[in-house]
Amino acid sequence: MEYIVGVDIGGTFTDCVVVDESGTVVLGKALSTPKDFSAGAINAIRDAAQSAGLRSEDELLSSTKVFFHACTIADNTLITRSGAKTGLIATRGFGDTLLMMRGKVTEGLTETEAAHVSALSKPEPFVPRAFTEEVTERIDYKGTVLVKLNQAEARKILKRLIDKGVDSVAIALLWSISNDTHERLLAELVKEIDPAVFLSLSSQVAPFLGEYERTATTVFNAYVGPKISSYLRNLQKVLKTKGFKREPLIMQAYGGVLGMEASCRNAVGTIESGPAAGVVGTKFLGDLIGEANVLATDMGGTTFKVSVIRGGTIEKDYKPVFMRYNILSPKIWVESIGAGGGSIAWIESETGLLKVGPQGAGANPGPVCYGSGGTEPTVSDADLALGYLNEDFFLGGRMKLDKEAACRAIEEKVAEPLEMSPVEAASGIYRIANSHMSDLIRKATVERGYDPRSFTLFAFGGAAPMHAGRYAAELGIKQVVVPLTASVHGATGLISSDVVYEYGKSEHLLVPAELQRIHAGFAGLRERAMADLRAAGFEKRDIQILMSVDIRYRYQVHELNVPFPAGTSEITEKDMEGLYTRFDELYEKAYGAGSGYSEAGKEILTFRLIATGTLRKPQIKNYPLEKIDSVEALKGKRDVYFEEERDFIATRIYDFDRMKPGVELAGPAVIETPVTTILVNPRDRAVMDGFRNVKLLIG
Repeated sequence: MEYIVGVDIGGTFTDCVVVDESGTVVLGKALSTPKDFSAGAINAIRDAAQSAGLRSEDELLSSTKVFFHACTIADNTLITRSGAKTGLIATRGFGDTLLMMRGKVTEGLTETEAAHVSALSKPEPFVPRAFTEEVTERIDYKGTVLVKLNQAEARKILKRLIDKGVDSVAIALLWSISNDTHERLLAELVKEIDPAVFLSLSSQVAPFLGEYERTATTVFNAYVGPKISSYLRNLQKVLKTKGFKREPLIMQAYGGVLGMEASCRNAVGTIESGPAAGVVGTKFLGDLIGEANVLATDMGGTTFKVSVIRGGTIEKDYKPVFMRYNILSPKIWVESIGAGGGSIAWIESETGLLKVGPQGAGANPGPVCYGSGGTEPTVSDADLALGYLNEDFFLGGRMKLDKEAACRAIEEKVAEPLEMSPVEAASGIYRIANSHMSDLIRKATVERGYDPRSFTLFAFGGAAPMHAGRYAAELGIKQVVVPLTASVHGATGLISSDVVYEYGKSEHLLVPAELQRIHAGFAGLRERAMADLRAAGFEKRDIQILMSVDIRYRYQVHELNVPFPAGTSEITEKDMEGLYTRFDELYEKAYGAGSGYSEAGKEILTFRLIATGTLRKPQIKNYPLEKIDSVEALKGKRDVYFEEERDFIATRIYDFDRMKPGVELAGPAVIETPVTTILVNPRDRAVMDGFRNVKLLIG
């Protein structure tokens, strides 16, 4: 038997999904281990191996043909500012580019934070000014060398940086996107002086217009690169000792996977790769069950995330904001807030109001109920106090929760100060968390011109299935899908991924553009794509190419990405006319009817190319539907709190493992799975489909 394995490291838990040749899916889960994340990965693999009836993780890994991986290493490195000591080399006169930004101080902040703009300062730079050096050189926008690189001066500057202890260098020279000669020369000089220094070149990492954004992207890559490289190489070594001899495939934020070396070079692409995996898994499952319009909602221990799939297409963000910096590394569009199972409930001293999040308890110490030293009440503690969680069956019984401690923390920290009962306090925590999540979904839909009622909502992550029925009802959404792999859904996205390379180059063409220049713009990108994917072992028949351009109305600041139809190979004048028309349509969809202004003319700013090496997808088993009485899965009853009754009521508890496809049950009910808990509210119904997903039909 051969297996496909996906491992996704989150802030609190590490998840594993394994699919065998028959399409059977088994799941594994373990606490993340921040001191050495590979240990948590192996623990999750071991848990999945046991569920698959294997003797050990070694037996599983020695029979694994593809190993996919996503991790939060880059995210955590940025958040904790624990990256490499990084130096920046800029063109003389442009050393303050990263500090100046674009004069914006509110981008990447919440509305509440932005309201106090007068008290704000710019974010702390990831490269201090003392570690920024300027070199004498100048290239113009056409790529002509106006001033040759002063190599003698460059050697002194590089030596000075390395003597300061810099172990990573970002090189971002003016107009290197038109001619990268000087950046490559500097890279060679760095290797001569100290081959161990990590290098990040703007012409390779972000070959796009936008001096500040390109510099920030290059710096981020240099800052997280050494840590990512060290972690991935260590993981590969650990996997090899456990029997896996091939190269792991690493998830990228834009929704595809890359090999080890490519991931190390382009470390910035792994930032927010975990959420991307969840969205890819949602599309895979949506295609499987015939749902093209999906809201992907992910509630884990730390955050709540929302992404949108429309017409079977995942939405992308080509200029995301990380840590208040604009980055030119494309990623799947995801909005997130600090609202997870570990989000802390607290009382604001100025107003006396109950707040939930954004600060969280993390993996260590975690919620009070984990018994690992946490003292602040969290959403998970409220879920337990309200009867949604089973203190004896958390993670399928592998972890016992301390309900008494959770209730005591809620009483002491929330109920007593607010002069309410512990149950009222727990219910308030639950409702506030749900309101935060429904507000974020509104931001992702209503504020962007979409009607949430026209979507099916997918609820995954360990905590979402306990809350989804409520935040879906607030938005008028009638169907919620809780995937079989709910709390390990990111790992599902991994095993359904393809090897994807993304390429781009800036160009400025007025519309209508000359066809010859369009062909020339894509020719080099296509050549690189074919070479990279063939080197990765793909034949021409397994390679798919998707081309697109960024267009804007002339003299505007923001542009839209417009793709050519899938399968387009040789672009014609008719293709270009269709592209211009699609831009007008997309613009009005994005900004409202009548917002387009074609009289201003259009201009093309960027060529983009996505090259996909398609991997064989796991065939998930589709079981026949049966007319089955839900009583066969009934475990018993317990008192559970529901807002409709404003009290605890005796509620049926069902064992997910004893439920069969086709079974239907009415709320109120609780379905307990080895990896999550599904709450079926009064007036709602739950149905299990052929892939063993649970569909909640909201009454």
